[in-house]
Amino acid sequence: MDIKKNQILVITSVIDKTVDYIIKKFPQCHFFRFNVDEFSSYSVSVTNDGFSIERNGSLITSKTCLSIYFRKPQLEDLTSVLDVPYHDFVHKESYSVVEGIAEIFEGRVLTKPSIMRRANNKAFQAMLAKRVGFNLPQMSITNDVAVLANFIATTKSIVKPVAVGEVIHNNKIKEFVQTNMIDSSVSSESLKYSPVYLQHYQDKDYELRVTYVGDTEFTVRIDSDNYIDWRKPDTINTYSTYSLPENISAQCRNFMNIVGMQFGCFDFIVKDEQYYFLEMNANGQWGWLEFELQLDISLSIVEYLSGHSQTAIISSR
Repeated sequence: MDIKKNQILVITSVIDKTVDYIIKKFPQCHFFRFNVDEFSSYSVSVTNDGFSIERNGSLITSKTCLSIYFRKPQLEDLTSVLDVPYHDFVHKESYSVVEGIAEIFEGRVLTKPSIMRRANNKAFQAMLAKRVGFNLPQMSITNDVAVLANFIATTKSIVKPVAVGEVIHNNKIKEFVQTNMIDSSVSSESLKYSPVYLQHYQDKDYELRVTYVGDTEFTVRIDSDNYIDWRKPDTINTYSTYSLPENISAQCRNFMNIVGMQFGCFDFIVKDEQYYFLEMNANGQWGWLEFELQLDISLSIVEYLSGHSQTAIISSR
């Protein structure tokens, strides 16, 4: 049995290329990768003495675990194993254990699921953003058709999902729900069953993605040919490093401190030197920014998880 000390438990899935990258980049760190979409291939236990996870002769326990990196876990495909009516039950049972391990761990966790759920809630975000002093475009999360009609009548507006952002068909095919301009020709009758996030369209000079890892800040300017959402496919973007004003940085850090976050990605629109908060992702992707601009986001993450300084990590490569 291979039992290492000071292991970093990475909770994710097979297709997480960012974890592939970070494990390869820092071979001196003792990562234990827990692919939740391969849950049945692990032996997972939680007892009076803590947790243990074992696969193929490698073992991590509460005592050998230094920290946890809660990345992008996905659920196991049970199509050929169980009848469909049981899938939801099994997924909830297994994921409950995975979340419990992260929640109860007393060391560093980047980031506990309960914190991410709270921080990523759009209604909570909007209220907290106002509280810390961010400027926000006029918005409403609603299922009221009259409110939607008012948004359409007042000015150009956009609509985006409140939470999920994707629809899954037959457990496999995904339909992504993205940010779009409101189309007044589309029937709004079904709105009463599911609220949407409405927002007045804000013109922009450029956008910002601000990524925090602990006390370290990485700000990237994004110039895009898409005037609604730079993340859409076939969009041409140009990236450059950016110096964030101190007052905006202080507001971001206040936001994170209130929620108890050590990692977060903030999106802003900038127009005529005015900064407008759009959203915050408590588990946002960062690899593409590191590749585009040779940023040291991965090093900051490993520094936080290992508790070592950047100098110590680099010298041990």
